[in-house]
Amino acid sequence: MIHEIAPHKFNNEFKVADPKATDFAIRYNGSKTLLKKEGESYVIPQVGELLALEGKTLADFEGHYLFSIDDTAFFLDDSKATVEAETPAGYEYMGNRTFRGMNPVERMGGATAAHIAHWESLNKFCGRCGNVTIRGDHERSIICPKCGNVVYPRISPVVIVAVRNGDKLLMAHNIDNPNPRLFLISGFVEVGESLEQAVKREVLEEAGLRVKNIRYFSSQPWAFSDSLIAGFTAELDGDDTIHMQKEELSEALWVKREDIPEYETDVSISCCLIENFRRGFTIND
Repeated sequence: MIHEIAPHKFNNEFKVADPKATDFAIRYNGSKTLLKKEGESYVIPQVGELLALEGKTLADFEGHYLFSIDDTAFFLDDSKATVEAETPAGYEYMGNRTFRGMNPVERMGGATAAHIAHWESLNKFCGRCGNVTIRGDHERSIICPKCGNVVYPRISPVVIVAVRNGDKLLMAHNIDNPNPRLFLISGFVEVGESLEQAVKREVLEEAGLRVKNIRYFSSQPWAFSDSLIAGFTAELDGDDTIHMQKEELSEALWVKREDIPEYETDVSISCCLIENFRRGFTIND
C-alpha cells in the first residue's frame, strides 16, 4: 500500500529545519502541486531547482519543513510565487492523482505533503473569529493569535469493505472515479457512528444489501481525500439482490472469484482486499 515504503523510513516528527538543495519542494497553488515534467511523466522538483529558476540561493528560500523520508526532506514553499508567478517552462501544476504514477518515495511523500499543504491553505483565517492564523512552533498545528483557537491536520475516517457471497465478491464503480476498473464499496464515517456501523450503512445505502460477520482487515493513510481508510471484510446477510444507488455508483455487481483480474497492491487497500479474496483467502486470513 502507499505508506509501505520499506526499506525507506518515513520520519514525520515535527521540527524546524533548513533545506538542502536536494530536498523536495512542494509549491501548492490551493488545489494543485507544481511538478517537473520528465518525458511522459512527472517528478517533484528539488528546492535548488526552483530557486535556480528565480536566480535565488538557499538563503532566499521561503518555506517550512514538513517531514523527511530517509535523509531527504519535503518542504512547503511559502513564497508568493505559489500564487503570483507564471508556471516555469517544463513544469505544470498537477492534481494529486499524478503522484500515483511516481516511485514509492515521491508517491507517498508527495501525496502526504499535498495533504498538509491543502490543510494549511484552508486555514489561513480563524474559523472562530476570522483573524489571520499562524503556524504552531512546537507541533503541527495552526493557531489563532487572537482567540487561541488551535486547528490540527484534517484526517477524515473512511471505511471500505469486501463483501463476500460464497465465491462471489461485491464490486462497484464510483461515478467520480476516472479509473474504469471495479473496486469496492466505501464511504466516509458519519458523526456518531462506529466504523462497523459505517460499513453496514454504506453497503445498505449504495447496494441495498445487508452484511454480517464484519472483520477488520487493515488500514492506510489516503492523502488524496485527506483520509484514513479502515478496511473490512464482511459476508452477505440475506437477499443478494443489488439495489444500486445511482447517485453514487455507475455499476455494482457480484463477481465470481475466477472472473476477477489481478490487482496491483502497491497503492490502495481496495486492491489488497480484492486480491485477498481473489487468491482464495478466508475472511480471517
